[in-house]
Amino acid sequence: MGDTGKQNRSFEGRDQLEADHERLLKRAKNTAYRYLTIRPRSRKELEDKLQDREFPDPIITAVLEHVTRLGYLDDAKFAAQWAAARVRSRGFGRRRLEQELRIKGIGRDIIKDTLTTLFEEAPEAETARKEAEKKLKTLTRFEPEVRRRRLAGFLERKGFSSEIIRTILRTVR
Repeated sequence: MGDTGKQNRSFEGRDQLEADHERLLKRAKNTAYRYLTIRPRSRKELEDKLQDREFPDPIITAVLEHVTRLGYLDDAKFAAQWAAARVRSRGFGRRRLEQELRIKGIGRDIIKDTLTTLFEEAPEAETARKEAEKKLKTLTRFEPEVRRRRLAGFLERKGFSSEIIRTILRTVR
């Protein structure tokens, strides 16, 4: 009889561990769902969020696999949406987008494919020209050389290449 009591306690302990694991997994999934409803996220962003909430690594891995299987987490799709929105709303160039996507944990190949596709649809030089035209309206009170220098710095911070910047500066008086 003594052995039966030990077995029951070990089964009870195992059942409790499984129940705790299931509760933790459910909490982590709910955290992920809430975080993903705010806006699309990269895998790294979601992983960091779950780590910040101090979920154990096996739980984080299970949640990442689960939301990926459901189609809620897709780095290629995220990168395309993020980059297109940043060009549309902020007028960013290739270098700036590349840097932001790297920070968000997107891999080099995905970044390269995303930016190639994006700038085939809307050429980077055209985006730079539009941004330069808007900025020039705010620089009219400056001397031509100061205007050119400020415009060059502005375009560089936006992430445009020196080649594109030089091309635009040739047209500025």
